[in-house]
Amino acid sequence: MVRPLFEGVFPAIITPFDSDGNVDSVALREVVRFQIDRGVDGFFVCGTMGEGVLMSVEQRKIAAETVIEEARGKASVIVHVGATNTAECIDLAKHAEKIGADAVGVITPFFFKPDLEGLMTHYRLIAESISIPVLAYNIPQLTGFNLTPETFRKLCAIENLHGIKDSSGNLSQLQEIIETAPKPVTVINGADDIFLAALVIGAHAEISGVANAAPELLVELYENFKSGNYEKALELQRKINALRRILYSGPPVAPIKAALELRGVRAGLPKKPLRPLKPEEVSRLKDRLKSLNLFW
Repeated sequence: MVRPLFEGVFPAIITPFDSDGNVDSVALREVVRFQIDRGVDGFFVCGTMGEGVLMSVEQRKIAAETVIEEARGKASVIVHVGATNTAECIDLAKHAEKIGADAVGVITPFFFKPDLEGLMTHYRLIAESISIPVLAYNIPQLTGFNLTPETFRKLCAIENLHGIKDSSGNLSQLQEIIETAPKPVTVINGADDIFLAALVIGAHAEISGVANAAPELLVELYENFKSGNYEKALELQRKINALRRILYSGPPVAPIKAALELRGVRAGLPKKPLRPLKPEEVSRLKDRLKSLNLFW
């Protein structure tokens, strides 16, 4: 049996920004340390929660460098390099390899959706430009394009494509990807509300938005699952779901950053056009988080 490239819990780490929209590297290092101290296995940098597609190429490189430097020797790092055009992806992928990333993730192209031939060429050119593994990244609710199991099977013909992060939340689709991949691949779930279910059907890891604010819950669930304590794992899944419903209400990303701030970790501002929570929204968030009897 081929060992997966990655296992465990990987926060889809946020990127703190200052009031001018620049990456706050000092705060980002603080977030990395906070996560590592709580047992995470790695990081997914510049993904959806990291606001990667809102950042300039240079900002994305700064964020990747910061996380890799701080996590070196302590946790794996997958750098998301997806963009609307292939050349930018290749530039970011080469940079990620140069600075020591363990793999890159590549979202399906958005705005313009290529046909199958264009999609294959896109992933093949990126995969051929580097020697570290490439993982496809599927989040159709944001891209408008679903990377189906059938299409993923075709992408598996690309030698350096070694897996997928699927954030569709479609458990049936995830199961088909696992069961029908034509070669050994690493399958990472990206929908926190089905984390336990994804592990049961054979997913290897979780890239998690909720883990930014409460990594302990995700880590404990994974450890209980691996130990066969399924009842406890289900109890933790329900706590994660209750927290997720709070953190995913309101403007994107902002509630997760505010929740981190409420735990004493500098999380910075979202990048425009995203907005931070208003004081009254933070107050309501604090009350809702306190009602869970977790960390707030």
